[in-house]
Amino acid sequence: GSSGTKEQVDAAAVWVSEFAAGWRDPAGPEEFAAHFEAIVDPDFRLVQPMLPTVNGLGQWREGFVRPTFAALPDLRAEVDRWASSGDTVYIEFTMIATVGRREVRWPAVDRFTLRGGRPVERVSYFDPLPLAGAVARTPRAWPRFLRGQAMQLRYLLRRRSSR
Repeated sequence: GSSGTKEQVDAAAVWVSEFAAGWRDPAGPEEFAAHFEAIVDPDFRLVQPMLPTVNGLGQWREGFVRPTFAALPDLRAEVDRWASSGDTVYIEFTMIATVGRREVRWPAVDRFTLRGGRPVERVSYFDPLPLAGAVARTPRAWPRFLRGQAMQLRYLLRRRSSR
């Protein structure tokens, strides 16, 4: 269940609706990024397995969106359920992507911190093994997945050298 003031619960419901719409069937990385950039805080922080923490929409686009969609161009998600408490929103969802010719699904939970109804932080929890196993068993998927990993590495190296 959701708890908090009526305004907090309403803001959480709106955010979950926008999250679901953005992940339902993205047309590609640019459209995905544009959808979320319009509704999250410009200093948005993202923490998740297998990727470095990103801060701000520029890092988010370069360090998460582009590499992720390079590796998994048809990535989408379906919201299963959600709950909120105050300014914290939990969304349980299923990630879905094609690896080779197989559809791969894996569960995830994101915890969002809202400020003024807009997310300022996302911490994602998921087990990457179903995806990694599917990629490992599908040699035809390796080049695309490695392209995404290379983009991620270039991003990290640029970020490190600019410090």
